[in-house]
Order: sequence, then C-alpha cells, then structure tokens
Amino acid sequence: MKTLPSHSLRSALAALTAGLLLAAGAHAGIIGINAGASSASVNFDDTNSYDVLNNQGTTNLTLPSGPWTGAIFGMTPTSDPVTGDNAEGYIAAAFAGTSYAVNFSSVTLNQGFLGSTGNTGYAQMHIQFTVEFQLDGAGLPSQATLFPGFTVSGTVQSQINSFAFLGGVLNYYDSLNNLVESVSYSQTFNVPGPFPPTTVPGTPTFGITPTLAPNSTLTLDGNFSFVVDPAIMFADSQMVPEPSSALLALLSLPLLLRRRRG
Repeated sequence: MKTLPSHSLRSALAALTAGLLLAAGAHAGIIGINAGASSASVNFDDTNSYDVLNNQGTTNLTLPSGPWTGAIFGMTPTSDPVTGDNAEGYIAAAFAGTSYAVNFSSVTLNQGFLGSTGNTGYAQMHIQFTVEFQLDGAGLPSQATLFPGFTVSGTVQSQINSFAFLGGVLNYYDSLNNLVESVSYSQTFNVPGPFPPTTVPGTPTFGITPTLAPNSTLTLDGNFSFVVDPAIMFADSQMVPEPSSALLALLSLPLLLRRRRG
C-alpha cells in the first residue's frame, strides 16, 4: 500500500481539495464519496506462469481497500520469487461539480522480462472497485458519460502466440440499483516486439448518463484485467471526455503523493 504523506503535505492537499470543490460552484452535483459503500482491490496472480525449469509461480496476492474514500490505493512493485514476474498498479477516484473520475496510474505487468526470457504460461493483474458518489439537492443532470481511457505500451515476446491484453467493464448504477450505463474495454497486442503508446478508450453503451435525482447516488462498479503471455505492458488512464479543470487538478493529487513517496 502507499506510504501516507507527512502531516503538512496532507493538510496542504486537503486545503487544495476543499478549495477546488468550493470553486466548482454552489450548484455542484456531487458532494462526496460514500466510503462505507466504496471499495477497491488489486490482485497479482502469477500461478499460471512457469520459469525456464517449468517451476510454477507461487504469488496470488490481493490487496483490498474498504471502506474506500477514493484516495490513491494500490500495489507497490511486487515480484514472484520463482518466476521473477512482477506487477504494480494504483487507482484513485475524485469528483468536482458535475464531474467524476476513476484514475489508474503506473499499472505495470511483466512476464519473462527483467530476468528470464524463457517463461511460459501467463501472468495476470486484476483491479476491481466500487465507488459511490453522493449527489446534492440539485441531483446530477444528464450528461456525456465520463469514463477512463487507457494509454498502453509495452513489448510482446517473440514466442508463438505471445500477447498482452487489457479488458474490462465499468457499470453505472443509480440509487435504485438500476444499470444506467456500461463501458466495455478490450484490446490485444500480439505483434512481437515493442508497441508504442496506444489509446484504449472504452466503448460506452449509450454515451450519456441520465438525469439522477436530488440527494441520490451514482455508483461506478469496475472490473479490469491485464494479462501478459509473455510480455510486459504499462498502462495509465485519463478521463474521456476531458473533465473540468478542477477535477483535473484533483486527479493530479495521486501524482503528488507518488512523488512524495519516491
């Protein structure tokens, strides 16, 4: 898990967050994240990977977070002791006015690099989350669906049928647990060698979210998988379409925390 910043940095970030939310205006549609109804988890499963001597990986580690306030959470660099495969990845949620976001950062999954290049099988990382946004007395107007789009890069090894894969689904629910939107993701990289930063935007079912009632909630429930066989991949996300400037500033907070840790 991430190392918490010093008290002074936490105070500064809290002040910045409060200021940005106030600046979003008195008619802000989202006023908070209901931590008790929100959670996140990151899983690194290397038990389907084998080293050059056909020894099976032993790591199947899940780091859960719940209740979750939306603060940055994730897995610091973690390696399997048998195969040398490794994973890292973080997630955070934020809001400002009528904008909301879920942000992935420094997602890394490696099989067969940084050591042995003869690993077989595959390695996986799964990131799951539920975040419940609380709406104010004005509710949330119908608007373009906001969802994370990924930038993915990496290298696919030259073995036959090698690939790197990103897939997932993000569901949107109103306070009555009605499914009001869904965004799907699926991208496979299977050409041997390095691939440049590539956009994986996600495909929404409707492209808009409906008007949501005053004092109700909007819940985003996501399940994302990253698979390498063998390959190495890197992924970060950005919201589509681009959210408000206030929310962009909030999304920069995880980066500040990571720099502080480093």
